Amino acid sequence: MKFGTRLAGLFTSNRRYLLNCAALIGLILALIAAELYHVLQPDENAPQTVSCPDPAKLCRFEVAGRPVELRFSAPPSGLHPFTLLLHAPAAREVYASFIMRGMDMGFNRYHLLSSGAGNWQAQVLLPVCITGRRDWVLTLTVDGTSVEIPFHG
Repeated sequence: MKFGTRLAGLFTSNRRYLLNCAALIGLILALIAAELYHVLQPDENAPQTVSCPDPAKLCRFEVAGRPVELRFSAPPSGLHPFTLLLHAPAAREVYASFIMRGMDMGFNRYHLLSSGAGNWQAQVLLPVCITGRRDWVLTLTVDGTSVEIPFHG
């Protein structure tokens, strides 16, 4: 009889241990599921992509329902400065940054300055990519709303 009592005690302590392990595993799985939901959920604030095949010519589009006109003073090229010109009559603050997807191009965020009458500008200097790539993405942020404008320089 002593053996049976011992065996019952063993199952009782193992059952508690197994329940604790199951609770811990359940908690970990719930945390993983919550993080996956957050990561895989579409970003509603992701910038809209705007087509502008040749930014050295005038491009018209909207940012947050407001009309915007964009133009570069010269064809964009690495290490050759140009002026980014923007006409956004209702804008209060404008920023521009340039990236190449999958490549660190350093910090190059520009604060456009108002020249009056809804006109904004910044002197821009694109770095040279050592691999020879020239596929840029301009992220234009007007009053907190961003659009992405892919172009070749």
